[in-house]
Amino acid sequence: MSLFSDYSQKIKNSFHSDSKRTTFWVGSIIALLAAIFASTINVVGKILVDPSYGYVEDAIHPLNLAILLGLISGLFFTPLAKGKQSPKKFGKKTLFFVLMLGVTDVLAITTNFFGLNYTTAVNATILINTELLFVMIIAITVFRERIKKRETFPLSLIALGAIILPIIVDISKNGTFVSGFVFGDLMIILAAAFFALDISIARHVSKLVPATRISQISAFAGIPFALFLVWFFQIPFDISFEQLPAIVYMGIFVSGLSYFFFVIALKLIGAIRTVLIYSTTTVFGIVFSGIFLGEEITFTNVFSVIVITTGIVLLRRKIAKFEE
Repeated sequence: MSLFSDYSQKIKNSFHSDSKRTTFWVGSIIALLAAIFASTINVVGKILVDPSYGYVEDAIHPLNLAILLGLISGLFFTPLAKGKQSPKKFGKKTLFFVLMLGVTDVLAITTNFFGLNYTTAVNATILINTELLFVMIIAITVFRERIKKRETFPLSLIALGAIILPIIVDISKNGTFVSGFVFGDLMIILAAAFFALDISIARHVSKLVPATRISQISAFAGIPFALFLVWFFQIPFDISFEQLPAIVYMGIFVSGLSYFFFVIALKLIGAIRTVLIYSTTTVFGIVFSGIFLGEEITFTNVFSVIVITTGIVLLRRKIAKFEE
């Protein structure tokens, strides 16, 4: 985290040393930008992978998208990782976990975008919040973290808003549990589980390896795995020129800058404030889905976001511990 600390320290030094209010506002704006960039993942992803939107003649396959995002993200973090700990100095166990991050990244991204073929960006934005629940489950089962009694209620709120309400509404609207729409929802939840596994591994290795080096190596490490899946399933690698601007945007702003700004905000305003501001990702994601995709925003969607946000606010200290 030293590189991020250097950047945040430079920002702090550019203002008066006693100007805590200025530091707070700068950190808050950076955290908000991180939330805005991250919130566009399902909006831009829906346009790229869902052929019904007619952005280009043929939609891009999620695995091909994962390959390109890994390449762009790896290149983004390469100059930031310059001078950091060399992979040659990693222990075998640490190197294995860093490489596994590439695999979980590909699985999470591919599953998420595959689910977007069947469900809406609004639903995906809400359902991906189940990542928090899976992180907690992994923390309890693997890292032996304890959940206090007072934390069970906010966890239940997040489960209610992120899983129960959206799934029940989808089943009532689309008839059967095996409908394509509900299948898409389940794929998004599976993607959230992969994202949670990714976060949990990163949390473990970040104690041993600089964050920028982790991001760089894991991004590149996922590419061979994705290429193997492309070869195994005989997926044609078709990318059109019209898709490139959106792909580059996702690689730099969603995968790169959103994470970069998030960590800087952690250093400037602390984990709890950053988590609370970053939780607006869901709100921005739904609003952008309505504006740019023309998707319907229902009362259930709004209520789900309110319930999820309430759970995050009540659980902010626990979540901040994991994020930091």
